[in-house]
Amino acid sequence: MGLRSTGRGEEKQVVDLDIAINKGNPNKPAIVFIHGLGMDKNIWIDPSKSRILGGRIPLATLLSKRPAVKDFGFCKEEPKKTSIISTGEQHKVIKTLFNDLYQKNYSVLAWSQNRPAGPIDAIVSELEQVIKSARKMTNAGIILIGHSRGGIIARKYLMEKDSSIRGLITISSPHKGSSIAKVACYLKPIASLIDPFFKNVDKGKFSSSIKHILNFLKSNALKELLPNSPLISSLKDEPLEWVYYISVGGTDPTLFCLYRWRWDKLKEENSWRWILKPQELFSVPEIFHKVIPDKIFPDEIKKGSGDGLVSAESSKIPWSNEHYEFALNHAQILFDKGVRDLLIEKINKISS
Repeated sequence: MGLRSTGRGEEKQVVDLDIAINKGNPNKPAIVFIHGLGMDKNIWIDPSKSRILGGRIPLATLLSKRPAVKDFGFCKEEPKKTSIISTGEQHKVIKTLFNDLYQKNYSVLAWSQNRPAGPIDAIVSELEQVIKSARKMTNAGIILIGHSRGGIIARKYLMEKDSSIRGLITISSPHKGSSIAKVACYLKPIASLIDPFFKNVDKGKFSSSIKHILNFLKSNALKELLPNSPLISSLKDEPLEWVYYISVGGTDPTLFCLYRWRWDKLKEENSWRWILKPQELFSVPEIFHKVIPDKIFPDEIKKGSGDGLVSAESSKIPWSNEHYEFALNHAQILFDKGVRDLLIEKINKISS
């Protein structure tokens, strides 16, 4: 991934940062990537190492597609299943905007927030340090790219009216807040609804994962993003004439699906042809309809209205120069080729 360094400033309050830096053409803007709540820099540079929702689910699970049918051919006896349950077929290679832009000779920087679920003001201070490093790598200003809460962090920073910032791109950021924390209290029964599907797997591990996910959804950091929360209400920034604003949101709330493998056999002469097919057991958040009253079912998890964590309406910067929506979930939107190609085109436009 190129040079990795630890950023250290000269001021007493400066803290060590785990930062990844790839140097490019100093005549192009430097790009600073800001990850979201509970994540780290790997979501930009090595997504295969990223975990989400309290660190319990691999990011790749949110990017999975329906498993392909497996044809075992003709067998006298039923073949053995390699597994009973599947979360889908994962992509072998996940490409990122960080790598795309480095390949196009932009300087790119991403860091892991010391407290990724901590107070946002502390993270803004870290961003200030990263931007100081970015300024040394470019003669053409800086573009900020934030995912989820990362976009809110960028807006908080821009309240300082930094004239070196040329563009802000937010991806699935809750500019009007997110209501997910409001419905977390309804999700406790989900474990008992899902439990029967796990008769032949490690229930202890499953129960522990569900507990951690629920704790994450009820965390103070997520409550900080509620509409009308002190944080969202404190966004007193305004459009800066030298900054170009682009926001992107998703409209497919399906975060992941669980499948069970079922045998389908076809008789041909004296033999059976064994075919293993995936049967969808449930999807998240579709299963939430069983426990969340319709009257309070949030847009964040409605088909066509949100990406599973942030509503399409909330993902729009109030004064964005350009806003785009894609039928993708909160994670897919980071890696989708169509989104990446669009943003590369817009970054080239800002840079010209």
